[in-house]
Amino acid sequence: MCWGTPGKILEINDSDKIAKVDFGGIIREAIIGIEDVNVGDYVMVHAGVVIGKMNPVDVALNLMIYTELAETNYTEMGLSSEEAKTRARKDLENMLAKLGIDPVIIDNLNNNEEKDDEEIQVEQKNQLEIPETAFRKTYKISLSDTDYLQVMHYTNYFKFCERCQQELLSSVGFGYSVLIHKYGCFIPTVETGGKILAPVRLDNEIEVIVWVEDIGKKHVRFRNLILNKTTGKLAADIYTIGVCTDTSITESTELPEEFAKALEPFIFKNERGD
Repeated sequence: MCWGTPGKILEINDSDKIAKVDFGGIIREAIIGIEDVNVGDYVMVHAGVVIGKMNPVDVALNLMIYTELAETNYTEMGLSSEEAKTRARKDLENMLAKLGIDPVIIDNLNNNEEKDDEEIQVEQKNQLEIPETAFRKTYKISLSDTDYLQVMHYTNYFKFCERCQQELLSSVGFGYSVLIHKYGCFIPTVETGGKILAPVRLDNEIEVIVWVEDIGKKHVRFRNLILNKTTGKLAADIYTIGVCTDTSITESTELPEEFAKALEPFIFKNERGD
């Protein structure tokens, strides 16, 4: 997978639509793929093509992502966590300075991000009401769960929720193999949604919390929270609704009475109806 790199236009050859771009000390040529580009502009270059214009804040935010990768690399080289962070920060400051951007912008962005995170976390904690009987499982994030920046891909938030739900069902004796072979039914998910609230990264430890918000004659609604135990932040709030069908998945059918009874300890709906 490839991603764009920010840089600054140094020269433009209008006849060939080629620009010389400074990537923080490394100069490369790129094809100009957009209109109204001038010397001194900050741009995004992808696969050798200028694909968009940027402002200094955009450039700093983009390069800060690379800093996280640099910290990991320095740690793997044997530096302590603090040394790796200091070295990566210095690299970022040098790169911004070479692009003509005041490195103080980093602190301004970090301060704003920390303030936003604190406000979000306070709001989340005030709204959360987790039942004591909720089912909980802990997992560690592996490389296969993440994208090229070693951040968990958004689809995997749902994967871990489904995995925990299945473990909940198995814990009460109603894993899918039992439902299929003993009761001749299946509970496919027909609706899901929610919010991803904070990133989960490689080697982070997460706790998935699941309970039942509603169960009817044919459906069951699960509520799923993902807590990042490494950062202490709520990472995701997700719900899923499954409808019981026959094994051919051609028509809905009623949930087995034993199934509904087994899930009773995990049923909880807060007063706000969230």
